[in-house]
Amino acid sequence: MWTWERTGRGTVCGTSHASGAGARAVAAAVRSLGDVPEPDEPTAEAPAAESGGDAEPAPTPERNRAEGGTEVSDEQRDRRTGFFREGDTTTSPVAGLPTPTGGRWNELEADRQIRAFLTTLAGDRRLVHRMDPVELLRENDLLLLFGPEEEEAFAKLALRFPDETVAQWATLLSGGDRSEAFGPRSRAERRDEAIIARDLTRGLRKRVAGTALLLVVVAVGVLGGRSLLETTPGDRTDRSLRFSTAQGQGGGEDPGDVRLLGGDPVADPALVAVAETVVAVLRGDGPLEERIMLSVPWAELPIRPGTLAATVFEHGGGQVALVGPDGWVDRACIRVSVVTGRFRPLDTVLHMGSDATCPAGLVGRRAEVTCLGSAALVLAINIPQGEVSLIEGGTGWAEAVRFGVESPVAPSGRWETLAVRGMIAVPVGAESVAVPSFGGGAGDELAMDLGADGRGRHQATCTLS
Repeated sequence: MWTWERTGRGTVCGTSHASGAGARAVAAAVRSLGDVPEPDEPTAEAPAAESGGDAEPAPTPERNRAEGGTEVSDEQRDRRTGFFREGDTTTSPVAGLPTPTGGRWNELEADRQIRAFLTTLAGDRRLVHRMDPVELLRENDLLLLFGPEEEEAFAKLALRFPDETVAQWATLLSGGDRSEAFGPRSRAERRDEAIIARDLTRGLRKRVAGTALLLVVVAVGVLGGRSLLETTPGDRTDRSLRFSTAQGQGGGEDPGDVRLLGGDPVADPALVAVAETVVAVLRGDGPLEERIMLSVPWAELPIRPGTLAATVFEHGGGQVALVGPDGWVDRACIRVSVVTGRFRPLDTVLHMGSDATCPAGLVGRRAEVTCLGSAALVLAINIPQGEVSLIEGGTGWAEAVRFGVESPVAPSGRWETLAVRGMIAVPVGAESVAVPSFGGGAGDELAMDLGADGRGRHQATCTLS
């Protein structure tokens, strides 16, 4: 059974069955404390004066001719005996050291502070000085002076050590292997236990908070699901996108060569929206809320916010007209989606310009182009009229159109999602708003005017296809 004894300021290790083997017990304790050199081993940093220049090579240490660890040089023997002489005080020399404040030291500053600590710990004992604090510790057997008080004082310094220095000294003070060290636990081990206990407490708190959040989500989901699955939900006709005529309620049909009656497209200001919402999500494994970027340089965006306007028309079915800066159509990947008030998509279409690339896995069917120009684009999309039965159950109405320009993000790129988006919807509290229609046939040139705002007038021409 291992026991610890304190003699003066030294801490020695022994056994309850070998109280008379003092020197051999001390030597065994030194060897167990992690790669400590034997007492009379020569060091690389030994002063040149000891070799005497032209003097004869130093003889092989006596211990090499005897049992290992039983013989030491006179110098080392004299110096070591000082560690076990009775001192005149029981107070640790490092007990009164001030607690350092501030940030972490660099490696050189940490080494300087450790050398000062070890020098103070040694007191009046004669030392062989070394610049490397580890060599200073080992050369002078200062590890024998570390007890609980010294560990506590050293731990205050370790709070400002760099991680590499903390790991090195935690191993040294634990005997070279923290998992197999005997005697009192090292400061590093006690700190690790404190960290584990703290993490367990945090984990318990997170579990409780997560359970509470789950209950809230379940409650909201039940209420929301109940409203979705209602067979007779409240009438939303006044909030839906309704055509001004009954023609083309199937939506998305190709009028072919038939010239549809009606004048030029005249947008309803209540149904005009601008793409000015930037959606930017960094690629990574962290939580989504930590990867959302609120500020992105315009040069990285697929289109400048506020420069793309959109509205809805009826022309042989539902149509979404988009007007932006000259040349944007060829460079853009456009996605348009008709949704319910709960953003459940009823139809989603994609259009990729001649010089554009869409992100891999972008959901949507290929859009039919109704009218094409360098700055204007009209895409056919199904805008259901009236109440729609949903596959998952319940019913809904086509209440909004979401549109946006998507960046061609790469799997190895910086962004997971990067887009500029907008949404067309019937204004809350507005009187009945009907989707206007326009006429014309293949080859006709249409003038699209979606009005003006602080950024200029959104107007362009396109050719019916």
